[in-house]
This record gives sequence, structure tokens and C-alpha cells, in this order.
Amino acid sequence: MFRIITVFSFLTAVSVMLTADEPVYLTMGFRVGEVTQTSAVVWTRVCSVPVRRKEGIRDVGRPGPKSAEYFPSEYPVTELEGSVPGAEGQVRVRYATSPQVEDMRAMPWFQVHEADDFIAQVRLERLLPGQKYYLRVEVRSGPDGAVTTSTLGSFQTPEAAGRKQEVSFTVVTGQAYRDLDSSDGYTIYPSMLKLLPSFIVLTGDTVYYDSEKPRARTVELARYHWHRMYSLPRLVEFHRFVPGYWLKDDHDVLADDTWPGQDPEWMKPMTFEKGQKIFREQVPVGDSPYRTIRWGKDLQIWLVEGRDFRSPNDLPDGPSKTIWGKKQFEWLRESLIQSDATYRVLISPTPIVGPDRPKKRDNHSNRNFSYEGNLFRSWTREQGLSNLFVVCGDRHWQYLSVDPASGLREFSCGPASDEHAGGTPGENPAYHKFHRVGGGFLSVNVSRLDDQPEIAFRFHDVQGQVVYERTFP
Repeated sequence: MFRIITVFSFLTAVSVMLTADEPVYLTMGFRVGEVTQTSAVVWTRVCSVPVRRKEGIRDVGRPGPKSAEYFPSEYPVTELEGSVPGAEGQVRVRYATSPQVEDMRAMPWFQVHEADDFIAQVRLERLLPGQKYYLRVEVRSGPDGAVTTSTLGSFQTPEAAGRKQEVSFTVVTGQAYRDLDSSDGYTIYPSMLKLLPSFIVLTGDTVYYDSEKPRARTVELARYHWHRMYSLPRLVEFHRFVPGYWLKDDHDVLADDTWPGQDPEWMKPMTFEKGQKIFREQVPVGDSPYRTIRWGKDLQIWLVEGRDFRSPNDLPDGPSKTIWGKKQFEWLRESLIQSDATYRVLISPTPIVGPDRPKKRDNHSNRNFSYEGNLFRSWTREQGLSNLFVVCGDRHWQYLSVDPASGLREFSCGPASDEHAGGTPGENPAYHKFHRVGGGFLSVNVSRLDDQPEIAFRFHDVQGQVVYERTFP
């Protein structure tokens, strides 16, 4: 398991130092995650090659029939297009409120190991609220080696709850590698970067273990899915400047509509538990899979976990059947009520309002999770949470829905590319205020006009053009 190293425990984390003469690289760049007023996690991976493999075997598309018998991959991962071999080495993070390198505080060097996929997750603490920070991430092969690669970037921390702050963020889902719309990565990433968002939320299905070649039936193949996705140049460039919050869904933990303990034979030896560990390894994470973050006076977001605590989908619906689990559901309701933010935005990997296709059975808008779904939606009406908005991923189309019974509003961000769009049951006038089958992303902006707050939700196509906008004063 990887380790998150704090400023105070970092010095004691390294017990073995290796020396080597070979250069090492930051081929996958770095990503900043879990940003709060006072902390952030910097994720990076030490690599043995300066660029991802471009000329390798391209094993892309839908996999073959599901088989209980495991067949090793036809090709070694190192020969596949997009592969990025790791390397033993050391990582150091430097940061400051000034872009001048000489002003940057240097964290101690951290040794990465093969068991952790050569990954370091470094926690920065005692940061200042509402402050822009500049980062320099450096790598070397060992304690006697010189820095062979470094890269620069930046991020901003949220303001404290009592201070006004203009905030914008984007939301994405459905990053199937077979549906890339550019060899450099998704078109949405440069489109989003032009907006200079404060952060991004990835709602899950960031990679597809089960429904993409090569089917990720081993830890090595599962890691390869992350390597080829996050070594794409457009993603590397975007995350230099935009921090993120990552949620997982079914395809990036194991398989379609999966739940804990449901380990299909056709995915073994890969299991749900292994998928949970790999997710926490491959993205910058915090202590809890569900959390809430305050961004100044006017915005608070909630990020919920939809896989770790759920009941089996095929159990009879009722009070004991859950997606969120008792503890998370109680935390969610309690923290929503306690919040004094002008706007509250609940971000879920899967829909809460929908409507969804009649045969689906995996989310709160479906019939077989209707008890918990109805309970939450009616609760929001009873509490008078008119400033609560739901944003969801998972669905391969964009929509704004309003639940007829409770008035709860839900924005579905849509898939990462036009190639990945489809599957909608069609526009439903009883729910939909907007409905579009197409790729793109959702942006949310919280600002003040003449000191009056407003929140704007905008659906974008892959080029960044606004296709629908709704503002709430």
C-alpha cells in the first residue's frame, strides 16, 4: 500500500536508499488532490522512460467474451502502446507562494518502491487559505544522484468559510480509452483549461477495467489502464495547474454495477478489494472516501462514495438496502443541515434524480434502490434545502432534471467525448429542463454581482462551447 507522507512524519518514512546512475523521469507529471484551506496531496510517479510508449502494440477496443478461465495477456504490458515503466528513485516536492524557485520550501526526499508502483503521495500541510501556491516536483535516481527531471505547476487553496471567493470548477465522467477523440488525450482538457477552473471533480469511470482491452484481470493490467490514461499529454498539462477530487464508480474499481464481495469469475484473479486499493494508489486521496470541502462563504461541496458501502444490487429493496451505508448517509444529512454556505453542491458518481433506463438497477434513480432514493429526495424537501444542487456522472448524456415530487435539481455532466455518448432513454418532459446526447463537461461558477451571490451551471461540448446555461441568484 502506498503511503501519504506529512510534513512531520516525512523524515522517518525512508528506511532504504538506493543509488543508481540511470536518469529517472516524471513522464506522468504530477497531480494535486484533496485541496483544503490548509492541506493538499501531491501525487507523482517515478518513471524509467522520458515519454510514454507511442509505437507499441495498440490493444484498444472492447474485450472478447467473458471467460471464467484466466488467460494471461497475449502481450507484455511493456510492449503495449501507452505503457510507462516505473523506476526506483526519489521524489522531492518544493512549494511557495512565489513562483521563484529559490523561494520554494523543499520537502525531504522520498524513496519510491516497486511495491507501490513507484508512486509517491506527499501531503502538504499548514497551508494558508485562499492562497495560490507554486510547485516544483523533482526526481533523482538515488541519494547520490543529481535531479534528472523537474516540472512546475500551481494550485489555489479555498478561502475560509467567512470570506468571499469567486470559485469555478468542472465535472467530468466516462473516460473510455477506446473513445479518445485525440491521440494526445481528450479534447475537453484544453477546453477546460481555458476556463482556468479552481478545481475539477472526476466522478468515476475514469478508466474501464472490464469493458476495455486489455481486460484488467491482474494488478499489473489495472495499473496499466491508469498509466496510459494519465500519461496522455493533454491530461499531464491540465493537472499541472488544476487540482482535483477523484471519486470512483464501478468500472474503475472492478466491473459494471459491482459491489463489495461481488467478484465475478470472468474478472479473477482481480477482485473488488484489489480494485479499491489500486484506486487509492493511482489517485491523490485523503483519509475518507466521502468528504465535504468548503470554498469560501458561498460554496460547499459534498463528495459521496457509492461503491464501498453498498448492498448487493439484487437484494430486495427496503429500509436495509443502501448505496451510501448508514454511517455515510447520517453524515451526509447532518453536514448538509449544519452548513451555512450560500450554495450546497452534492457531487455523486451516479444519479440521484435521473430518470434512467428502465432496466438499470445500480443507482438512486432506479427502482431497486428507490427506498433510499425516495428517502433522501423527500428529506431535502422537508428540510427546505432550496440551495442544494446535485451533480452526477455515470450517464453518457447531459441533462438537467428536476424531481417532480421534491423539486431536487440534478445536473449530469455527460461523457468525456462524443464517441462515448449514447444510451439515454430519451427526453422526459416531466423531469428534463435540458437533455443532450453528446460529449463534453459541466462547469459551475459561484460569484457575486453587486455583492449578490449567484451560481451558474453551464453544459459545454467537447470544444468548450456552452450548449445550455442556468443561473440561480
